[in-house]
Amino acid sequence: MKTFKDLILFKPNQLIEITGAPLTNQGILAYDFILHKLQQENTDNIIISATEIMDAINGNRNFQDLYLYLDSLQKIRIESKDSKGKLWGAFNLLSEYKKLENGIFVAIPPSIYKALETKEKTKDSLYYTTIKLLEKRIFKCLYSLIFYDFFKKYENINIPTLTVENIRQITGTIEKYKEYKIFKAHVLKKALIEINKFETKFEYSFEEKKIGRKVNEIKFIRTEKGIDDVTPENKISEKLLKAIEKARKNRYINESYSQKAMEKIFQKYEEKDIIKALKELYKYNSEIKSFSKILTAKIEDIKNSKMDKIKENQGHILGQEKIETAFKNNFTEPKKSDLDIEKEKISNLIRNSDLPTNKRMNLWSELAKIQNLKDLETFKNTLEKN
Repeated sequence: MKTFKDLILFKPNQLIEITGAPLTNQGILAYDFILHKLQQENTDNIIISATEIMDAINGNRNFQDLYLYLDSLQKIRIESKDSKGKLWGAFNLLSEYKKLENGIFVAIPPSIYKALETKEKTKDSLYYTTIKLLEKRIFKCLYSLIFYDFFKKYENINIPTLTVENIRQITGTIEKYKEYKIFKAHVLKKALIEINKFETKFEYSFEEKKIGRKVNEIKFIRTEKGIDDVTPENKISEKLLKAIEKARKNRYINESYSQKAMEKIFQKYEEKDIIKALKELYKYNSEIKSFSKILTAKIEDIKNSKMDKIKENQGHILGQEKIETAFKNNFTEPKKSDLDIEKEKISNLIRNSDLPTNKRMNLWSELAKIQNLKDLETFKNTLEKN
């Protein structure tokens, strides 16, 4: 039997930062637990006892409050934005609920059910935020629960700057705490103090951005506890995140995608080259055996092509006899080995060939694995025969 420690919800990012939801501490926790159960059962409806819900969220067994909250979830229309800030959809958080003799029947709309579906390899930060319900239920402040989800959603990328108006919408305080200093004390400061008390990895704070004398935006700051700053180089930028999301709309890429491989590639290559390679792979229409190999090959091809253009431009401006001087004056390049030089030549031959794209990708993958000139010569001979 699962314990409370096992109560983990891979929460679709579209269900975070929603506006218009009825907000109570037990209501938020109850809905997360219902989503957890539906995700575990891989279904869009379930019969669940009120006692099980209240025990899971450490509730006071006031079942009437639970029924009122479920009723509001079924009635209120929610608008949600995607990671690009565009309208993702409008829906009710529950499509149906009713009391039965053996429990409560709850059902969710198709759009939420589809978003809840997961496979082991897709449970990553691109589409889902891992919510530990045992951690979340310790918070007493309603706004701590909202900011907990928000910070978890952006844990691996920069936290976006939000307008005060947007924060009021997410926290349901449009008509509350009208004076900013009271809003700041009861919503922002109170929530962050409580989160920082229990958070073991990060410390959260915020800066105010003003237009004139009025506070217009809030910039959230995340620092590792015991370290001055979170190194931005170790974070995936939102631009790269969007490129990955788009590429994964291609079913061949999505089926072979590896987050671990993506993180290694991010450490090895420039972000702009990775983004360009992902854009080109988005058009790929064949089965992919290794996501890492094909993306690496594409990036290497982009790098080689870029270097060829630089040399071509330098040659046009300075004349061939001055290319070497121009490169020495303007570029600091490591000396290439004979193997690297020959591999680059063969890479160019592959790129300029009339072979199909998938064939060229496979050849580049094989070329990248070669470690000595003897194997390279064999590869070249085989290539020339074909």
